[in-house]
Amino acid sequence: MSLPSSLSSASLDALPMQLAVLDTDGTIRYTNRAWRTFGKENGYVGDVSSVGSNYLGVCEASADADGKDIGTGIRSVIDGERDDFSYEYPCHSPDERRWFTMRASRFSHEGETYVQVVHLDITDRKLAELEADEKASRLRNVASILSHDLRNPLAVALGYAQTVLDEGIATDRLGRIVDALERMDDIISDTLLLARNDSVTELTAVELETEANSAWKHVEMDGDSLVVADSLSFEADSSLLSNLFENLYRNSAEHGKPDDAPLTVTVGALTEDGRTGFYVEDDGVGIPADERDTVFEDGYSSETDGTGLGLSIVSQVAEAHDWCLDLTESESGGARFEISGVEVSR
Repeated sequence: MSLPSSLSSASLDALPMQLAVLDTDGTIRYTNRAWRTFGKENGYVGDVSSVGSNYLGVCEASADADGKDIGTGIRSVIDGERDDFSYEYPCHSPDERRWFTMRASRFSHEGETYVQVVHLDITDRKLAELEADEKASRLRNVASILSHDLRNPLAVALGYAQTVLDEGIATDRLGRIVDALERMDDIISDTLLLARNDSVTELTAVELETEANSAWKHVEMDGDSLVVADSLSFEADSSLLSNLFENLYRNSAEHGKPDDAPLTVTVGALTEDGRTGFYVEDDGVGIPADERDTVFEDGYSSETDGTGLGLSIVSQVAEAHDWCLDLTESESGGARFEISGVEVSR
């Protein structure tokens, strides 16, 4: 194999990954600067270029399973069983944890077959994946604790307190205890929704009118009324969609009522600006413009007894469906939530 020209060599030396070219015997015929630098920085004994050494033989003779797997993969490329082969492996140093991906690909030059071997440092990506896995594991543990270890004794306490309250014993004090226990149960419910419902599990055909009315029955909206202006068909995770509607209804009831006056919540299809989707709006006091960017954050609440998770759940459900969620003002001055990007069936 003729050595690369000065321009080609300079180009290969500029690559951030370690690169070597092997012949069909597995012997290294060329390495770039990153390869040589890696060898020098990691205490390689001998010529750091490794040119002339049999890379394939070293891999196949390795006592390490990763080395053997890499050797087998490179051999399959040399033998023409595949055009390329890639493999991720750890390569930890005494000072840091590191991971690399190796890719071997076959090419021809002047009638001869060669294999290009590239090692790319993927440590940042791997650490991010490990951190995400650890967070997900912790979140699953928290959800398990909330749903079983904490919720079960809470239900028992609430049941006994409610029974005594119904018997008229220490009504005022017990009433406050029941209120506190019910608030704890609400917080647990909302937290579990956030922990578990970050992805769509099953899409089914739904009707806007049916889903909106069904969710209304699950929410206490004393004196308030629901109007479904029109309907449309689309696909959604029905359970998550119900959570979206219920939390928007509760938001209107808890934060939108002007002086506890009856509230009208309206659900309808989006028709303007070529967008497809639906909206939920009320005729209440609305949400100030300077607060609209923060209302979807976890823990945000304008009420001292609110969980601050309701609108965060709405945002999460929309994101799980790849929908867009916007908050604006209704014609009556109330809050209007618009969910767009919905693939409408008709």
